[in-house]
Amino acid sequence: MHIEERYTVPVLLRQIADGDEKALATLVRLYWKNIYGHALSWLKSAEEAEEITQDVFLKIWHSRDQVTQLDNFENWIFIISRNTILSAVRKKLSRPTFLQEQEMEGQALRPDQWLENRQHYQVLLNGIDLLPEKRQQIFRMSRLEGLTHEQIAERVGIHKDTVAQYIVKAVAFLKSYLREHIGDSLIVIILLGGNY
Repeated sequence: MHIEERYTVPVLLRQIADGDEKALATLVRLYWKNIYGHALSWLKSAEEAEEITQDVFLKIWHSRDQVTQLDNFENWIFIISRNTILSAVRKKLSRPTFLQEQEMEGQALRPDQWLENRQHYQVLLNGIDLLPEKRQQIFRMSRLEGLTHEQIAERVGIHKDTVAQYIVKAVAFLKSYLREHIGDSLIVIILLGGNY
């Protein structure tokens, strides 16, 4: 994500932490196109992509007291965006009206593809249920609720590095579990939300 030279992210983050809405507007201008583009490529709906992109910036605003403590804002905003988008994709797949919506949009999946995607998501949920209780809780908070490592650490009362270790172990198990049950496919990456 390219940042205009006259702005530095640390300065903007300090201003946002102080409640400066203009600094947030600048951050929105700098990152909107990239986040919106990713959301649109996954959701195939301009309206939903716009809503998701707005949600990402609302999350940043609501977490403004923490933004100056981030080691790497680029990674953080990527994770927030990815989790928000993937959460929206999962919700879309699980809606009973999903097939009808796709037909109305003229982008219908064949009924067998729609059923297959829902079945794959169910396999993922079954795999999550097999994780040890703490690992399962942390994975769900990360991937299904879209919380950051810092937010999870605060809620659970452990260090954010420990959260990362739990997630890495959960993802490793689930990749293996999904490959065993549905084979190697792009859906494995989609369902797990990337590698970390």
